[in-house]
Amino acid sequence: MALSDVTLPVMSNIPIKKEDISVGWLTDRLSNLGYCRIDKLQLEVMTGHNPHLSQLFRVRIEYIVRTADHPDVVVLKIPPENDTIRLREAALGPYDSEAGCYQLLEEFQGFRLPRMYSLTQDKDESTACFVLEDIGPLRPGRKYAEFGLREIFQVLEFIAAYQAIFWLDESLSQRHWIHDSGWSYLFNQNPMESALGWQAINQDAQIEKTEGLILAGEFLSSRLTDLMKVMNDRPNTLTHNDLHHGNILLRKSDGLFEPVLIDWQLAAYAGGTNDLAKFLMTSVPFNILRQREKNLVRYFVDCLHGRGIIDYSFDECWKDYRRAQVMVLANYAISGVHRLPDGILEISKGDSTKAVIKAFEIVDPQELLEILP
Repeated sequence: MALSDVTLPVMSNIPIKKEDISVGWLTDRLSNLGYCRIDKLQLEVMTGHNPHLSQLFRVRIEYIVRTADHPDVVVLKIPPENDTIRLREAALGPYDSEAGCYQLLEEFQGFRLPRMYSLTQDKDESTACFVLEDIGPLRPGRKYAEFGLREIFQVLEFIAAYQAIFWLDESLSQRHWIHDSGWSYLFNQNPMESALGWQAINQDAQIEKTEGLILAGEFLSSRLTDLMKVMNDRPNTLTHNDLHHGNILLRKSDGLFEPVLIDWQLAAYAGGTNDLAKFLMTSVPFNILRQREKNLVRYFVDCLHGRGIIDYSFDECWKDYRRAQVMVLANYAISGVHRLPDGILEISKGDSTKAVIKAFEIVDPQELLEILP
């Protein structure tokens, strides 16, 4: 049966259009913070996210009556308006996943996660609507937050914190909304498609073909299946699984900027180096990564040890990290390749893709050869 043939339930509590976001509706959502009366709303459409997954609005609120806990500004995250797109995406579980993670990690809300003022879920559609803390806009002219060593260490501390809580917690794998480790590598995409991405990278004269990149690129084929088997031996835990620089914001607090992780829509019970590799490759400035890569991985392991995960050594984590880097490259090779009208394959020029490719400039090819299956 086609999605267009499905009879849609009435979505009484989740708006799917800007016009549905009313004073009365938001008053109800914020009533858990105490009694309030809202006079008017000012909605600003936000950009920079996947429109197939959600609509984002920054909502400025003017109250008649409020408590000290009621926010002046919130971010409203609602599903897409198009019925077919909404149901198609909901079937993949992103709304349930994000809701599940915010609930699991409630202790971190208002710290390393945005505070969630309200969550409304539609169980029939498996969609959700979030009323979230507004972390604030990026600096003018910036597409992503900028990270120095202080913020990098703070993100590593948080990754270790949530992973330590759920380290080898098999009960997590029983939750209906969380993906498994096999899915986490390539988001269920065909490993063979990564070969086309590598072909596009290899043919691009503007990309420097370092030995480490070539060795990793030659793995982008059926050999990824062998790599997945090896990576399945990693200890599993809760992973964000999409920890690129666009999913980390900076909240200004007491004159300092604190990192906040958003968009937990692809969470998986998988090896923790999925998050470590994507974060270091896409979010850490290359000059810092080049100088401090091993120290950053060691700091992550030290943070795990400090939270009681003492049987995971630096050497083991380092190997898992290197293997995860190859899988991150495969992921971007699949999602970033497209064919031009003249038939030539082209790889994405997006910032994340370029950062992932560049990260292999500092990979020792001999070491990689010894680590890969």
